[in-house]
Amino acid sequence: MPASNASPTPRPPRLPGFDAGGERPSGDLTALDLDGRSDGLLFDSDDAAGQDLDDTVFTDCTLRRVSLMGADLNRATFGNCRFEDLTAAALRAPDSGWWNTRLERTRIGSAELHGASLRAVLIDGGKLDLVNLRGAKLKDVLFRSLIIDELDLGEVQAERVAFEDCRVGMLVLNGARLRDVDLRGARIGGMAGISGVRGATVSDLQLQDLAPLLAAEAGLRVL
Repeated sequence: MPASNASPTPRPPRLPGFDAGGERPSGDLTALDLDGRSDGLLFDSDDAAGQDLDDTVFTDCTLRRVSLMGADLNRATFGNCRFEDLTAAALRAPDSGWWNTRLERTRIGSAELHGASLRAVLIDGGKLDLVNLRGAKLKDVLFRSLIIDELDLGEVQAERVAFEDCRVGMLVLNGARLRDVDLRGARIGGMAGISGVRGATVSDLQLQDLAPLLAAEAGLRVL
C-alpha cells in the first residue's frame, strides 16, 4: 500500500467547559484586599484606570464591563476567570498568567502581554489594534471572531493554538516556535518573520499568498 502524503491534522486547543459565572458577591477593583487576592467575586462596571494591580491574583472571578485603561497588571494572574466587554485603550500586563479563562467582546487598543503565559484561554469576539505577545508561552489557546490589526508572536512558544473566523492585518513570527498552530481560520494581510511559521498549518489559498515571502526567505528568484 502506498504511503499517504496527507499531513496530519493539527491538534486543536483543549479548552474546558468555561464557567457561566452565576451569582457572585461584588468586588471593587479600586479597593482590593491587602494581599492582592480575589476569589469568587464579580467586578461589574469598575473603572480601574491607572490602578496598581501588579502581582494581583484573581481566581473564579467575573469581570464585566470593566475598564483597565493604564492599570498596571505586571505579573497578575487570572485563573478560572471570565471577562465580558473588557475595554482598554492600553492594557499593560507583561509577564502575566492566564489559565482556564475566557474573554468575550474585547476592545483593546494596545495589549502589552510580552512574556505572559496563556493556557486554556479563549478570546472570543472583539477588536484589538496591537497585541504584543513577544516571548510569551501559549498552550491551548483559541482566537475566535476577532479583528487584530497587528499580532506579534515573535519568540513565542505556542502549542495547540487555533484561529476561527479572524482577521489579522499583520502577523509577526520572528523566532517563534510553533507546534500544532492552525492559521487556516485567519485572514492574514501580511506576515513578518516567515521563517517562524514552521510548525503551523495553512490553507492552500494562504500558501499562495505566502509564496513570495517563502521564496524571498529561501533566496529564490522567480521569473
